[in-house]
Amino acid sequence: MKDKATTLLLFVFCSCNVLLAQQPILQQEQQLKQVSDSALVLIKTITLDVKDFETDRLGNVYVVSKTNQLYKYNSEGILLSTLNYKYVGQITHVDATNPLEIYVFYKELNLVVFLDNNLAYRGELNLTNAGIGQAAAIARSYDNGIWVFDLADLQLKQLTKAGDVLQLSGNVKQYIATNSAVNFLYDNDNRIFVNDSSNGILVFTIFATYIKTIPIKGCKEVKVIGDDLFYWDQTTLRKYNLISFTTARIPLPPQLIFTDLSIEQNRLFLFSENKIQIYKY
Repeated sequence: MKDKATTLLLFVFCSCNVLLAQQPILQQEQQLKQVSDSALVLIKTITLDVKDFETDRLGNVYVVSKTNQLYKYNSEGILLSTLNYKYVGQITHVDATNPLEIYVFYKELNLVVFLDNNLAYRGELNLTNAGIGQAAAIARSYDNGIWVFDLADLQLKQLTKAGDVLQLSGNVKQYIATNSAVNFLYDNDNRIFVNDSSNGILVFTIFATYIKTIPIKGCKEVKVIGDDLFYWDQTTLRKYNLISFTTARIPLPPQLIFTDLSIEQNRLFLFSENKIQIYKY
């Protein structure tokens, strides 16, 4: 595992839809400044019946179609791979935090499928067989295991890919004010962020010990790096510092229209109806 002191940054993009990548703090903040200060150059538009998308730290784009096909594009928008199998189920989430191993979550099937970097099948874990009653969300863990939030007993759980339980948080009901609405998990190699759209972002250690709740609600996804938390609405990014608790505004060009976004490797990815636009800046 990389040295946590040198590799971790914290960005949270909420919408509330949120997406950012693991990069050094100064580089990422400079990129954000460039997005607001310089002209964006459109290099590719991916046109599909898009349901959702994710990006990885290399700038690759993983597109889920409305028919639950998965496509991988590079940072130039060139198609690299297509999923070579299909389950009778809805793809709920794609975790690409490790570009060499992709996790595909089928919530209604209580199933996680493992793919390699070419989207070839490498295995799967039936979460029901692993004792998970109802998985609300999953994420790759820092040691290439799996984090699962189980709605059956309101616990954050860490599993191996064989289904063995490593860590349990205990019931989180004592930390939330209303009914749980967990929809996303993210592990930044140091903390686990449990996004609850009704209660905020619950933060845990890598040993599944509760730390605190970040009072930002209504988010769809989060990605974390370091001491800053970024969220957006319409054309504006806002930066919330987890140490000073201050907020700063980072404007985006007003002509951009999108419902979700991501920033990776000098690329801005914008998702709007049935298309993903890739900009260089």
